[in-house]
Amino acid sequence: MTNRKILFDFDKIIPRQGTGSRKWDALENVFGSNDVLPLWIADMDFSSPKAVSTAIIERANHPIYAYNTQEKSIYQSVIEWAKKRHGWEIEEEWILLAPGVVPSISLSIFALSEPGDGIIIQPPVYPPFFASIKDNDRKVIENPLLSKNGRYEIDFEDLEQKLAEPNNKLLLLCSPHNPVGRVWSREELKKVYELCQKYEVDVLADEIHNDLVFQGHKHTVFASLGTPVCKQSVTFMAASKTFNVAGLNFSFIIVPCKRRRGLIQNWITKLHISRNNVFGGIGTEAAYRDGEAWLDALLIYLEKNADTLVDFIQTRLPEVKVSKPEGTYLVWLDFRAYFTNDKELQKFLVQTAKVGLNAGRNFGTQGEGFARINIATQRSVLLEALTRIENALLNYKKI
Repeated sequence: MTNRKILFDFDKIIPRQGTGSRKWDALENVFGSNDVLPLWIADMDFSSPKAVSTAIIERANHPIYAYNTQEKSIYQSVIEWAKKRHGWEIEEEWILLAPGVVPSISLSIFALSEPGDGIIIQPPVYPPFFASIKDNDRKVIENPLLSKNGRYEIDFEDLEQKLAEPNNKLLLLCSPHNPVGRVWSREELKKVYELCQKYEVDVLADEIHNDLVFQGHKHTVFASLGTPVCKQSVTFMAASKTFNVAGLNFSFIIVPCKRRRGLIQNWITKLHISRNNVFGGIGTEAAYRDGEAWLDALLIYLEKNADTLVDFIQTRLPEVKVSKPEGTYLVWLDFRAYFTNDKELQKFLVQTAKVGLNAGRNFGTQGEGFARINIATQRSVLLEALTRIENALLNYKKI
């Protein structure tokens, strides 16, 4: 661990203002004030692995940035990473390239359902899930998660009822789950798999956080269930969350079923989005090839941040409820002991505490009175944000 700390200094502050960072440079638009400490949008305040910047700079030194092709080595790096980190054996022909996971979800909804069909989601959940359904003239069907002492579980009885409805065609699964931080166990996912097989509902599995799992937990690729692989599934993956390269706009849609793959490819062709950023593939391949040691060190740092946050809140802000996430670098905070609605909470956080968090209501009605905090930052920054919230709540309670 000592050597890792020397090699990867996650405590180092890296100024991001003025770099076009949405997290840091769009505060006025997002929060109505530049005077907030931002711990919201899901990117990290850490440098990506050195191998990534080295590979991109090397390519950038060639002065022509024209149309590019995708080398077979990019696909091979994805195949090797999936096998090594997740024990999932995939084939090159299963992999489609796309500019991001959210566009990939929309493409798949287009391809595998019809206008008016129901798409099941499990809120509180990543806000674009709602938009990708509504914007494409499908119906949002909610299978809300159950909170048991702050730990969320799937409501399987309700899920089966929703799956049994013939107009509900797809389940949009968030695994690991954003924002509640659950890493679904193999047993839980197996139950989801069996129900979806029973009612012939396809699963769109957003697994973008699959590499960000803490000790004692293991990510199970949904498509790896079944024998030999679940063909009623589409898996979305990317290096973006793992290695902090979301700006490269490069992701993968992994589809074992030839028919389903063809339907999705057809929409990629129709929308003319088959070309990818010249640097996206280069950076992604470098990350998968040479970023593993960096990731292992990152996970240690992130889990320490999670422990720091939970200890701070339980010790100094016991009326704010929190459960340690099992994965991701996002934590779901329950402020309902103080605030009756989301608008009041956001006004307090921005104007009084001067901290920018994600509004819980954006994750569904179940998020009223909650906020999502991003802990992928330097520990000193995280502690500053928590101290601001603590001081503001102390003053708030006196009113």
